[in-house]
Amino acid sequence: MKYSYYPGCAQHGTAVDYRASVEAVFRSLGIELEEIRNWNCCGALHVPDRNVKAALSGRTLASSKGLDIATPCNLCYSNLMRANTAFEDAANKNRINEILTNKYGGNTKPKHLLEVIVKDYGLAKLAQHVKNPLKIKAVPYYGCLLTRPENKFDSPENPKSLDNLIAAIGAEPVKYYYKTKCCGGPILITNEDLAISLAKDLLVMAKETGADCMVVTCPMCHLQLDAKQKLVEDRYNIKLELPVIYFTQLIGLALGFAPKELGMDKHLVATDRLVAGIGR
Repeated sequence: MKYSYYPGCAQHGTAVDYRASVEAVFRSLGIELEEIRNWNCCGALHVPDRNVKAALSGRTLASSKGLDIATPCNLCYSNLMRANTAFEDAANKNRINEILTNKYGGNTKPKHLLEVIVKDYGLAKLAQHVKNPLKIKAVPYYGCLLTRPENKFDSPENPKSLDNLIAAIGAEPVKYYYKTKCCGGPILITNEDLAISLAKDLLVMAKETGADCMVVTCPMCHLQLDAKQKLVEDRYNIKLELPVIYFTQLIGLALGFAPKELGMDKHLVATDRLVAGIGR
């Protein structure tokens, strides 16, 4: 299995822990990720012009070398999917391609790494590689961008792919009603009070489930729920201490990788107790 790989900006910056776990896990499973050369930012949430944003993702999609494009970031995935939709309209396609040197024909399929594991690789096959079944409870958190509006691999309102992955490697996915609610990350700079309030709601409900950790699929969500968790605790005078880990780190633990190999030593919320309790 081979994919063109679009890491997105965070993998080379704030999410080097995610990057470490992706590289370890996908290499172990025999899934080849060939990073696109000279890739550019997807435009994130900061480019208001739709044509420019579609062109930024179109440039990436045009560099796929005939392969499906895999990405680890919910926001990058959403923008790639939106761009593909824009290119389905002939007038949009011509207008956007006028901006591009390398024209995009609209024939590349973007996939989030979660889709690659669940749909392409398969959970039954993944389970065969588990060396250390995870006897823990985990909150599956998808975030607001992974499953809507352009996603085509899971339910927009009640997705199950991450739940099923958690179960496949021996852990218990807890029922979590906020699984697709916004973490507040996209508005952290412009409205910190509201952003921290949204994160508080997610973290408190996750804590109340009795879970050992929260599992995420997006570097922005991780930054908000891990790095800003202490700020939530201080502002609302509550104690959470809830580890927030990437789904690839969870897989890596089940495959037998050491936490440091998966970048878990870089988290701000300590994962020591979580790791110590695995398998007991």
